[in-house]
Amino acid sequence: MKKKKRSFGISIGSSSILVVFVVLCLTTFATLSLVSANADYRLSRKTADAAASYYALDAAGEELLADVAAVLEKAQPLQEVEDEALYKERLETALQGFVSPQLWEEGVSLSVSPEGRWILSCGVCQSDGWRLQIELDVTDRYWGRQDGAAIKRLRWQALAPGEQAQEESPPLLGPSNLPIG
Repeated sequence: MKKKKRSFGISIGSSSILVVFVVLCLTTFATLSLVSANADYRLSRKTADAAASYYALDAAGEELLADVAAVLEKAQPLQEVEDEALYKERLETALQGFVSPQLWEEGVSLSVSPEGRWILSCGVCQSDGWRLQIELDVTDRYWGRQDGAAIKRLRWQALAPGEQAQEESPPLLGPSNLPIG
């Protein structure tokens, strides 16, 4: 009797299972890639929209700052007066009539700090919910009557929709808060 030789190669059924497994793996990876790309697109859209809103808000704040500087110039008494109450009254009167389209409902308020600094507080609000809180020190520019003096920004804080303001804002860029290294 002759012995029958048996072949131990891959049969047709095994190769079909291997092809189905490879196609299934490729389909799974393609689906995962599509889901990941869609999530990345949504995140980049959100980031772009937030950046556009922030810079539009900052531009509106700069316009408000220019308008406030113009109000300060108009409120100045024609001759120098030593009476602080007269300066304060003229400025408060000028600020009551001050209107800006982006301005918060509260308007612009004037306060005097314990150190004697004249602080203007106001805010800009956009339709998409972004807000900008602004505090300006106008002591040197208005009360000190220094025409070239800058209006100091004490707070320039952008708040996203639903975000609450910090009680104490970090100081704006200055030599004491620069990163070292």
